[in-house]
Amino acid sequence: MKKFLLITVSLALTVVTIPTTADAAVWHSSAIPRHLRGYWYAKANPRQGVHINKHSIHYSGEKNVKVKWRYAGNHRYYFKYKRSQGFTITMHYYTAHKMTLNSYWHDYYK
Repeated sequence: MKKFLLITVSLALTVVTIPTTADAAVWHSSAIPRHLRGYWYAKANPRQGVHINKHSIHYSGEKNVKVKWRYAGNHRYYFKYKRSQGFTITMHYYTAHKMTLNSYWHDYYK
């Protein structure tokens, strides 16, 4: 009986302590990571830019758009409009002062 109880407890602890991994394919509706937020100026035209808020992206002269996001690895992030199924924006975050987007102006700086 003691062996059976010991094996049962061991298996239960093993199942509880198995680490879970984050699924990178999941689109998040939670807040955009803090290091991505702020106003980013376009390199080609410093009067234009993109403002990344907690839950939305706002291009100069455009409406504020709520987005979902996901991390794709290697400092790449994808943003998708919450009401759109197909259109995504790709961001490559280099440093706290440089990133690129695949829309409007390409290079942005803080």
